[in-house]
Amino acid sequence: MSAALTREGWLTIVAERYLWPLIDAHAGMKRRDATRFVRYSIGFPKGSRGGRKSVGQCWSPTASGDGASEIFISPILSPFDSVHTLLHELIHAQVGLQHKHRGAFKQLALAVGLTGQMTATVPGEALTGSINAWLEKLPAFPGAVMKERENPNKQTTRLIKCQCNDCGYTVRTTARWLEVGAPHCPEHGEMEVMS
Repeated sequence: MSAALTREGWLTIVAERYLWPLIDAHAGMKRRDATRFVRYSIGFPKGSRGGRKSVGQCWSPTASGDGASEIFISPILSPFDSVHTLLHELIHAQVGLQHKHRGAFKQLALAVGLTGQMTATVPGEALTGSINAWLEKLPAFPGAVMKERENPNKQTTRLIKCQCNDCGYTVRTTARWLEVGAPHCPEHGEMEVMS
């Protein structure tokens, strides 16, 4: 009797069969030694349940007791969104977290077909077609997509909290100024409104 496929096992299949080969083809180098051991988990990325909208996170091998890069993919994502979010996080593992969403990260993300704002990439047309083709060949995703819960700690003050998704830099401002535009983190650009 074979063991049932877990969500983490499903992510491992996606990464090893499709995503690492895609990264290797565009990175100009094979997978770094530091990224040979990657652990994939379905779970809420750090801070995402407290109002942040992070749907994926890659932790450095130095944070893991056994030297693995630890990747977390949010359970609120569809299988399609899980695949391109996993690709985004694998790029972090490949190039190193020191690049954040700039430099080598941005160059590789664009090369593999991710587009949009680098802190919240989306697949371009060609990558979308590839992901859909992969999903047809993969076993069904083992589990259901969780519904996003509403924030029970909804802000009640007249100042609206804005936070950088990358570093947590926080600013409070009024709705009037948000109509002009969201504030910007000095290091990472436009901040997310946490209303």
